[in-house]
Amino acid sequence: MNNLSYLAKIAKVEDNKITLELKDELNIERLRTIFEGHQGERQAELFIKDPRGFTIEQRRFTFALMQDIYKHTGQPLDSLKDIFYWQFRALTGKDISLSNGSTSTVDDVSTLDELILDFIFEWHIPFKTGYEISPQNVQYYFYKCVMTRTCCICGKPNADIDHFNKALGRRNRKTVDHAEYDFAALCRTHHTQKHQMGITNFKNKYKVIGVKLNKDDIKKLHIGG
Repeated sequence: MNNLSYLAKIAKVEDNKITLELKDELNIERLRTIFEGHQGERQAELFIKDPRGFTIEQRRFTFALMQDIYKHTGQPLDSLKDIFYWQFRALTGKDISLSNGSTSTVDDVSTLDELILDFIFEWHIPFKTGYEISPQNVQYYFYKCVMTRTCCICGKPNADIDHFNKALGRRNRKTVDHAEYDFAALCRTHHTQKHQMGITNFKNKYKVIGVKLNKDDIKKLHIGG
C-alpha cells in the first residue's frame, strides 16, 4: 500500500457517517506536505475489503486464462505465473499464491485475474468459449469485452455494441442518454441470435449480462454517433 492508503476497521455506521479505527498511525506530516496550499476539502475513497480466502472457482478461472495464453503464445505456464505474480506484487506490494493453505484472499485473486484479463484483451488472445467466470470478475470481464469490441461469447473481434436489456427502438441515437442503458459486445452471429431467441432465452443460454458505461466510455466507443 502507498503512504496515502491505510487499513482500518469499521467501528460504527450511522446513516451516511462511518467511524473507522485505523490499523496504523496516520502520517499527518506527509499529508500536509502533499496537500500544501490546497484550500478545498479533503476526500477519501472507501474500499470494503473482502477478507475471505480465495475460492476453488477462482483458481480454476485463473489457470484457464493462463492456459489460453500458453496455447496462443507458447509461453510456459510457470513463466506466465511469474510474470503475473510479479505484476500483482508491483501493484499491491504483497505476494500472492494459489496453493493450498495460501492466505491470499478473494480480493487478491480477483485483482490478479483482472491483470490477466487486461493482457488477454490487449494482445487479442483467443479465449475458450464457455468460461466459468468467477463471480468477482464477471462485471470486469463483460466490461472489457465491450470496451475492446470483443464478442463476450465466442471472442470474435469487431463485435457490435448492443443495447442489451432494453432495446433502443426508434429513439434518436444522437439525443438519447445512453448512460441509462446497459451494453454487451456481441458478434454479428450472436447479435442476430439474440433478437431471434429473445432476451430471456438468450441470457439463460449464454449467461451474458449487460454492463453500464459512463459518458467517457460511451464517447470513446462512438455510441450514438
